[in-house]
Amino acid sequence: MKIAELQPELFERFARVLKQDSLHHAFLFSGGFGAMEMALWLAQSRFCRSLQAGLPCGQCRECRLVAANDFTDLHIVKPDGQTIKTQQIRDLLLTFSQSGFESNRQVVMIDGAEKLHPNAANALLKSIEEPESEIYIFLLTASENMVLETIKSRTQVITFPNQTAIIQDDLIQNGTLKTDAALISELVTSLDEARCLAGDKSFLDSIKQLEKFAKALTGQADDAFLQIMQLVPLFKDKKSQGLAFQLLTILLVKQRQAKLAQNVFIAQRYWRSNVNFQASLEKIILG
Repeated sequence: MKIAELQPELFERFARVLKQDSLHHAFLFSGGFGAMEMALWLAQSRFCRSLQAGLPCGQCRECRLVAANDFTDLHIVKPDGQTIKTQQIRDLLLTFSQSGFESNRQVVMIDGAEKLHPNAANALLKSIEEPESEIYIFLLTASENMVLETIKSRTQVITFPNQTAIIQDDLIQNGTLKTDAALISELVTSLDEARCLAGDKSFLDSIKQLEKFAKALTGQADDAFLQIMQLVPLFKDKKSQGLAFQLLTILLVKQRQAKLAQNVFIAQRYWRSNVNFQASLEKIILG
């Protein structure tokens, strides 16, 4: 699905900017849904050899290489483990001191900007404020509140709304149950991620178990503790456990159980502080 379909309003906004040739050099894309697709489309506009009223053609060699993340003057930085390390940014800054290989422009995308180590973020600040050459920087995050204020204040922040209706329709058309599609659409930040979860039978089975736990939380505590014993084996790694907390929050909000949803938030905070998954779930019951 193209960016014009994923984020039609933002697409029109940026199309006007490109037609006026007034693209800012530093952005923070917040929200995730369609953010990478938008960044790649804008990157194409910086290198395209056959611009059409300022918009990239999508067909030339440069556009195709950018779409494949394989263009020499396009640099994509992602977390190395849990953080984007200072050395990663220092290596990047070395390229800034040179002009591009194929043009006088370079485009940088930092995916997971909230994971920038503070020292890495500080190293990046000067290049955002005073780029040495024609550089365009796109920082992508699904957690804007975790991005350093010093970074946010030096970029144009663009919010990418989560297009739940688009995701739901796509999943339902591909055979996902409507109830599962509705839940998944509130979890993800990309269509690819949604399709991946919808195609994971073990994940879909785990949704049913979480629904039982959410229901048990509104009844007898003993029943809820028993449900935990069924839940723990289904969520073995950090990523799936994080999804479990998100799903629980969504389910409890739908049940109008604001107090229990708040308990989930507190339990998740314990979990992030390395309290094990089972003990964190028990914290929801204990309050």
